[in-house]
Amino acid sequence: SVGYLAMKDLLGDELFKKCLHAYMDRWHGKHPTPWDFFYTFNDVSGKNLNWFWNNWFFSNYYIDLALTNVKVKGDNYSISIKNIGGMAAPVDVIATYEDGSSEKFHQTPAIWMNDQTQTTVNINTKKKVQSLRLDGGIYMDADVSNNTWNK
Repeated sequence: SVGYLAMKDLLGDELFKKCLHAYMDRWHGKHPTPWDFFYTFNDVSGKNLNWFWNNWFFSNYYIDLALTNVKVKGDNYSISIKNIGGMAAPVDVIATYEDGSSEKFHQTPAIWMNDQTQTTVNINTKKKVQSLRLDGGIYMDADVSNNTWNK
């Protein structure tokens, strides 16, 4: 079920609903296989989602992300994230500012589409960042000890 939530996050509510309804219309009363579900979503969304299906349903990957590097250039923070476990999971980057406030920057599984081992997330903010933290929410990280960066 978490894989389907990740797909919903990837496609957005409206497109996910459209794909799901098309699947139900096509396969109602029949005997679909998992591949019929996958192919329907690929067809209706107009996207090749095979990278996602393989990652979530045909691998032994797990969720373990690490915040490995942060580069600062003016108002831009370039955050390197390593995907130790290999799972293409969504993640929130939580920025805590020097004034004590914080802001969440949500990243969908699309960040892993081209490279499922590492990615770079860019955040632009006018405030001075004190710390950054990766938070998976319901997508539990196997090792949270490497999910934080402090200035």
